[in-house]
Amino acid sequence: MANDREIAGTILDRLAPLPVTLRSLFGLVGLYLDGQYFGFVSNGAVYFRTDEQSKAAYVERGMRAFQPKSRPRGPKTVDRNFTVPKDVVEDEELLKEWALRAAQAAKRR
Repeated sequence: MANDREIAGTILDRLAPLPVTLRSLFGLVGLYLDGQYFGFVSNGAVYFRTDEQSKAAYVERGMRAFQPKSRPRGPKTVDRNFTVPKDVVEDEELLKEWALRAAQAAKRR
């Protein structure tokens, strides 16, 4: 099984030629488009940022919001970051569309 850094590298390759970079993010592997955070990889899953305009697409597909394993304060579910559906991750064009939508959601927040 690939580790999070390897999965993030695969995502980076699939999102080319978009200017996506990887950075450490609180023990996760963060995804950034033009320096703007839009998602991350954690425990083998890819998560993208959502907002009121984009969240429904994830919920309709039964995707789950991120649940940090250890969070000293605040809610245990972060409902602005959702798992990206497997079929989206595997389809380069769809992945680019969803990544751009996630980047826009991050800017609106």
